[in-house]
Amino acid sequence: MTPASDVHYDVMVVGEYYFDLIFRGLPDIPKIGADLWAKEFEWVPGAAFSTALALSRLGTKVGWWCAFGNDVFSQMIIEEARREGIDEGLFIHFQKPWRRLSSAFSFTHDRGFISYSEDRDPSPVPADLERIRPQILLLQGFSLDPERLALVDAARRLGIKVVSDCQHIEIDLSAPGLIEALRQIDVFLPNESEAKAVTGETDIKTALTVLAQYCPTVVIKCGADGAIASEKGRSYHVPALAVDVFDTTGAGDSFNAGFVHGLLHEPDFYSALDVAVICGSRAVTGYGGRNLPFHSDLHRYRRYQAAI
Repeated sequence: MTPASDVHYDVMVVGEYYFDLIFRGLPDIPKIGADLWAKEFEWVPGAAFSTALALSRLGTKVGWWCAFGNDVFSQMIIEEARREGIDEGLFIHFQKPWRRLSSAFSFTHDRGFISYSEDRDPSPVPADLERIRPQILLLQGFSLDPERLALVDAARRLGIKVVSDCQHIEIDLSAPGLIEALRQIDVFLPNESEAKAVTGETDIKTALTVLAQYCPTVVIKCGADGAIASEKGRSYHVPALAVDVFDTTGAGDSFNAGFVHGLLHEPDFYSALDVAVICGSRAVTGYGGRNLPFHSDLHRYRRYQAAI
């Protein structure tokens, strides 16, 4: 069922939920034939839930385009969204299972996933954008499928800024249509490994320079090293906050939300990038982004940043 909300949103987030099962304190990386016992376990709503949650806590009016079923996982995510005050106006409801699960084995330096997805969420179409008219369209993943390209084209025609994450695409700049697709979006938000894979570069600053040839604003998430970015020909680096890393699940999604909030509400690019790094840094201090800041918390973490 397609949502019919006529509520205005500053940001429209397009991305799936995942029901994340997080295992911490494993003695080793999982291997075939090995029976590993975690010291800690928790479940949290993941993927685009973290993005919607972060934007909501920061005070940005956000609509989350996401499909849910009548299964227990969908219903538990919806209950968490209601508890956190996330707007439901763009939720899509099916009277059938619509399960999305990830088992995360979490280590201090990184994490891995074993995931399952019932089906692809139905994509919004240009008519949905014309009805909803957000200021920013935030796409959870980068895609070359015709539906996604049509959505991006419609956003450009309507004057909607398009911000896209990367989400581990398995193609590089040599793939037909990739460079053209990058040129159609306003902001590209890969993480460090994704930026290197897409460009084929081993040096992250070189990867930034390459991507900046095709997209007007590129922001690369560098984990413990914070973030680097290129905007209007100028390069930036914002270091991460000094925090004790507990779980990195959801950090990238939280970073994206902070950056988009900053684009809407901060006075300059420096400040927007700073909010992004604050959100990403705070996300890793608890399970799956549960320690995300509220707008009233931001002043506690503000720092002056300098260009590269």
